[in-house]
Amino acid sequence: MEDNLSYLTIEGVSESEHRDRGSKFLAFAYPVDNRDAIKQKLDALWLQYPDATHICYAWQLGEEYRANDDGEPGNSAGMPILRRIHSHGLDHVLVAVVRCYGGKKLGVSGLIDAYGTAAELALSNAKVLREHPKVDLLVRDLQNRDYIVYELQGKHNILNLIPPDHISGYFRLTVYQSYLDEFVNQLESLPNFEVQKPQ
Repeated sequence: MEDNLSYLTIEGVSESEHRDRGSKFLAFAYPVDNRDAIKQKLDALWLQYPDATHICYAWQLGEEYRANDDGEPGNSAGMPILRRIHSHGLDHVLVAVVRCYGGKKLGVSGLIDAYGTAAELALSNAKVLREHPKVDLLVRDLQNRDYIVYELQGKHNILNLIPPDHISGYFRLTVYQSYLDEFVNQLESLPNFEVQKPQ
């Protein structure tokens, strides 16, 4: 497997708490694979902490990244969080910091320090691992010979295989990105097979 495609991420959720002049900053670091997962994590935090003053965050997905201040002064929250992600060399990671206001303003420099510290604590507590990019595929045999797909699972580096539903008839499976072209070429060489990436 080509190691230049691998990246460092975290194994599971990591949490931390930082307090500054009465405000409480709860940081959560998550491994994430896509934007949908990011939205789900953030929505869940708002449900869990409906009285939060702000939920600021940053994420890195390959070459894409975002930093969000959620109403705090510009670049005082999201960017300090993103800098901590970058300083740890991590990818496919979301860090969100929930602020519960404690009655004293911290000023921009204080916010930068508080959000950055909370993010650093969460990331420092996380277990780091090296991961390899994966791709989901949809595969269908137009002649409904499902046994061929199961045979392929036994012969090739398929990470998971979900049987087809009755409507689409497509199997859902996952392969390493470094193996994608070779695997798709093999499938497309078989008669009556369709292969596509999920939208």
